[in-house]
Amino acid sequence: MDDDSDSKPRLLVVKGTFEQFGGAERDILNNLEAWQAYFEITCASLHLNDEAREKMESLGILYLTPAIPWKKPTGGWAEFRALASRQAANRWWNMLEITEQGLRLQDVLATSDAVHLVGGVGSLEFSQLVPRDLPLHYHCLEPHRGLHEDVLHRTLDGNPKQNLALTRFLLGKQRRRDTSMTHDLADRSNARISGNSPWIQERIQTVYGEESGLLWPSVNLDIWAGDCPSTDDCVVAIGNASYVKGTMDTIDMLAGTGLTYHHVGGGSDADIAMMEVYAKEKGVELIVEPRLSQDDLVNLVKRSRAVVSLARGEPFGLTPIEAQAAGTPALMVDEGGYRHTVKDGVSGRLLPREDWSVWHTALDEAATDENRDAWSEAGRDAISKMGLRPEDQALKLLEIISDLRD
Repeated sequence: MDDDSDSKPRLLVVKGTFEQFGGAERDILNNLEAWQAYFEITCASLHLNDEAREKMESLGILYLTPAIPWKKPTGGWAEFRALASRQAANRWWNMLEITEQGLRLQDVLATSDAVHLVGGVGSLEFSQLVPRDLPLHYHCLEPHRGLHEDVLHRTLDGNPKQNLALTRFLLGKQRRRDTSMTHDLADRSNARISGNSPWIQERIQTVYGEESGLLWPSVNLDIWAGDCPSTDDCVVAIGNASYVKGTMDTIDMLAGTGLTYHHVGGGSDADIAMMEVYAKEKGVELIVEPRLSQDDLVNLVKRSRAVVSLARGEPFGLTPIEAQAAGTPALMVDEGGYRHTVKDGVSGRLLPREDWSVWHTALDEAATDENRDAWSEAGRDAISKMGLRPEDQALKLLEIISDLRD
C-alpha cells in the first residue's frame, strides 16, 4: 500500500455490470469526475456499455473488462441454480489473469489502496477476490430483492410467476450464498457497508442483520440546468417495465387524465405488448422509450407535466431529485426511499397508492407555474442541504476510505 500522503489514494471502483443502464449506473458515471479530485481511479466491470466506456475515456480513467462482455443469464432455471452468481464469480477470477485491455486484474488489485464495490448483479462476488488486507467499501444499493422479497417473482400485472413458497424454497441456495458473502465482507476488520438511503439501511439490518453507514447517491445539477421548454401534456416514468416499478399502476392512474405516458426504460417484448394492450383498454396514450441519451432524457423530463413513480419499495430513486433539478414536479408514491427526497407539498407530492383521485389533483397542481417553481426551488435547496451533489458524495467517500486506511 502506498504511504505517500501527498498522492491520491488509488481507488478501484467495481460494478458487476452496466448492461442494465439504470439509476445506479448513471450515478457512478455522474460522480466519476468529482471522485477524481480525491482519488486515482480505475474501474472494473464484467459488462461496460458504450456510454460508460465513452465517459471513462473522456475522463482518462482506465477500465478493465473481459474480452467477451458477460450477460446475466435469465429464466427460472438460471435463478434456481444461482447461475448468475456462479458465472459472475468465474468471470472475475478469469479477469485476474487477462482482460480485454491485455492487463491483469490481480496487478491492479496489488497496486490499489482501496476498493469501492457498488452493489448490483455480479458485484458482491468480486469481494471474494479482494485481499483481506485491502480496505473494502461496499455500497449496498439494496439487498437482492429477487432473493429476499417476492416482488420480482410476479408478472407485470402482479400475478405470481409460479408458487411463491416454492420459488423461495428453490432460491434457498442462492439466498444463502448472497447472505454468506455479505457476512464475510462485513466481518473484515477493514471493510464497511453503506446503504444509499435510511430506508436501505433498515433493509440491510432486517435482511442481513448488519449495521451500515450512509452514502447518498447524487445529482449533477449542471446536467439538468437550463431553460425549460414549453410543457407538454405528458408524464414520464423511468424504469424497466415490471411489477416492482408499478408500470400497470401508472397506466391505471393516468386513465381519464388525457395525459400521454412516456415510459423510459423499455422491458421485455411480452411485457411491452401487455402494456400497449392495457393502455389502449384504459384510453392512455403510451410511448415506450427503451433507452434515451442523457440529453434526450433531460429534454423529455423538462417538458413533461410531471415525473411520476408508483414503484414498490424503491430503495432511493434518482428520479425525484433529477426532476427537482430539472424544474419538473416529482409525484411519487408514499413508500420507500422517496420519503427521504420528497417533502409532500413542499418539494413535490407523496401520494397513496390506488387513490387515483388524489393523483389527478396532484397532476393538476403540477401544471401551475407557481407550484412548479416552488417545488423545484425547495427540491434544489434540499439537494444542497442533504449533500446530494457529486462533490458532496466525493467528500463522503474520501472520509470512508480514509477511515478504512487508518
